[in-house]
Amino acid sequence: MAANGEFVDTQQGVATSLKPHSNNSNSSGGAGGQHQEDASAMSVRSGATSVSIERQSYDLQNLPSTKLSISSSSGQYSSTQVDLTEIDGGLAMLLERSRQSLNSCKETVVFLKNRAKVEEDYGRSLQKVAQTTLKTMDRAGAGQSTQQTAWQRLVEVHETLASNRMKFSITLSEMSDYLSNYVKAKEGVRRRLKETEQRYQKAIEDSEASLEKARAKYELQSIEWEKLLVKTSKSDGGGNAAAGGGQGAVSKTKNVSNAVSGIFGKHKGTTQETLERMGQEAGVKTKMANESYKRILQQTNTMRRDFYDVQLPKILASVMGLVEEVDQFLKFSLGKYAYTYESAVLADAITLKPMDGAGGAGMVEMVGDIDSKADLDTYLQTAARTGGRVNRASIPYREYEMTAVARLYANPKHIFGVPLEAQLERDGQRVPVILAKCAEAVEAYGLQNEGIYRQSGQSSQVARLRNEFDLDASQVDLCATSSGVSDINNVASVLKMYLRELPGGLVPAAQRTTMLGYFSADDLDAEGCGGGSSSTHAQYSRDQDLALAQRISGLASAIRSLPRPHCDTLAFLFAHLDKVQAFQEFNMMNAENLGIVFGPTIFPTVNDPTNAALDIRRSAKLVKFILDNRKAIFEAL
Repeated sequence: MAANGEFVDTQQGVATSLKPHSNNSNSSGGAGGQHQEDASAMSVRSGATSVSIERQSYDLQNLPSTKLSISSSSGQYSSTQVDLTEIDGGLAMLLERSRQSLNSCKETVVFLKNRAKVEEDYGRSLQKVAQTTLKTMDRAGAGQSTQQTAWQRLVEVHETLASNRMKFSITLSEMSDYLSNYVKAKEGVRRRLKETEQRYQKAIEDSEASLEKARAKYELQSIEWEKLLVKTSKSDGGGNAAAGGGQGAVSKTKNVSNAVSGIFGKHKGTTQETLERMGQEAGVKTKMANESYKRILQQTNTMRRDFYDVQLPKILASVMGLVEEVDQFLKFSLGKYAYTYESAVLADAITLKPMDGAGGAGMVEMVGDIDSKADLDTYLQTAARTGGRVNRASIPYREYEMTAVARLYANPKHIFGVPLEAQLERDGQRVPVILAKCAEAVEAYGLQNEGIYRQSGQSSQVARLRNEFDLDASQVDLCATSSGVSDINNVASVLKMYLRELPGGLVPAAQRTTMLGYFSADDLDAEGCGGGSSSTHAQYSRDQDLALAQRISGLASAIRSLPRPHCDTLAFLFAHLDKVQAFQEFNMMNAENLGIVFGPTIFPTVNDPTNAALDIRRSAKLVKFILDNRKAIFEAL
């Protein structure tokens, strides 16, 4: 135990020590007689179990009292005393009482903290009001009238009151912190006392468990020895039993032998010498188990007597001293709070009304010094000398500055429904920004997306993207935010919507008719009409090769005749679609599927219901043919 009465651990095991405690002591740290400690080690070992306890020997005359005396309010002790060492749970009761005392201290800490916060807030608020008022008076020219002078003195009184409250708050905070640290320290003492008792209890429980194992082993060895003795007697033919006790002993031996005959069935045919040797070995084991059992029993009883006669009374005395000390300290703290509070209130009273002979004026006297008539005369004279002039200048016009977002909504750069040439000339771009950004997003996130351009996006998300592009396509960044590419089909859908809504289409009517004319109804049923692979070309006859070359040349000429914005946009779009079909193993979008999707979009049908179905098929074949022969067609431009 340290100098403050706390229990400490030693390196060898559990150890306790205690300051001497006298009857007239007010706390656990009171002065008392000296005791001498003589450490002696006590160990209990059984199998793998080992428990070591370092115990102390004390002068019995200086052992602290473990009886709790109940005194009356007059200070006279009554004859009622409780011996806590004889009560089951006496230490738990004292520990609970110490916990209640510490909880009372904690409640006081909380109260002091809250009260300090209230006083601090009140002082700061009052100080802020006073300082703000004084600054306002300085700007207004304080001291020019008796009213302002009196008002300034009143505000200064409030500033003094605020300072008093701030000091009171600081004192309460210091008291709260000190009491809080004290509680933490005493909680540590209480915890160590409790842990010390628990370690002793655990050591005793371990020793008793070892004792129970030794007893069980002793009984098991005794039973085994007894059975072997019976077996040996039976092997002799029962002669010894008959000589020793007559017919009754023979009958008893027979019953015991029958009871264990099944256990020793494995010994059938064993010689008499073997049984005698096994019996002697069992006897030796029984004797050793008995000695071990007696030794552990003695050690366990010694440990129990040491705990209940020596260690437990010391722990109880320490807890009782802790309770007394905490209660006394709480009483002292509450008394200090009461004195501090009374002093703070008295300081406020003296500030408001100084005592006679102190040389100061109270607030009532300050207000009585005000001369309103003289103040009015002074004010009018000053105003007459320093009167200002009216400003008759015209108010200038100030234009409202709109935010960048508002300017964007006020001046949108529409692309949907705007002719391709007009929007490219306006934006100074070679191809539409929406096409470039959507193609970039698809190539970054959608080339392996199954059914890209065939599956439709979510209508609400597509509409949102359309609105963003229709405000200012240059401000949309699909790859930088997750909202644009959370579903790549939304991006693909808005691109197809843009192409469908181009006025006049991506390919004007004249070139569209020329390009569709290369695919007749008979060609639609022919296999490989647009095959661009070397294996397919090898199957063509010379006439078919000539027709293919003519078709490629004709389509290249038709595309070349397009306006430059349309030609560049068409070339960019087919280059992008060529990248899409390159991943057809993943996205299932080959040239034929892309032709079905983009044919009616790039080459829309005319308003002729009779040829609408045929034109759709022709446009799909046209897109497939251009994709299969894209390099040959666009390199000829």
